[in-house]
Amino acid sequence: MTKIITGQRPVPEGFVQVERSAHFTANNGPFFEKIVDEHTIIRAFRAEKKHLNSMRFVHGGMLMTFADNALARAAIYGTGRYSVTIKMNSEFLSPAREGDWIEAHTDVIRRTKSVIFVRGDLKVGQKTVFKADALFHFVRAGR
Repeated sequence: MTKIITGQRPVPEGFVQVERSAHFTANNGPFFEKIVDEHTIIRAFRAEKKHLNSMRFVHGGMLMTFADNALARAAIYGTGRYSVTIKMNSEFLSPAREGDWIEAHTDVIRRTKSVIFVRGDLKVGQKTVFKADALFHFVRAGR
């Protein structure tokens, strides 16, 4: 198996690059994911220069974008159904820096016929840098 490289660093074993993605997401990626089991998927990205703010930390908007993407992916993975974000709450806990491998660890909390509740932590190694929880509404896939 060929090792994937982002910037000058290898992608951790078990992660594959997400091939199908929306134009907005493609512009902010590349994103990677690893399937852990039938209930758990981890999404990740390597922080690059394009993701930084003027203080050379990963921009808060990038963390929010990535969290929304990862939480939505968890909702799809957990249900097989597409959804759109109704609400997302977030907390910035610690800065992430260029070169960091940022992983989204997510959990589906609850679902009804029309909505799903998901929460997640963005981590650099064992350190949580960002937390989010979101509510998604199920929809049919767009055209």
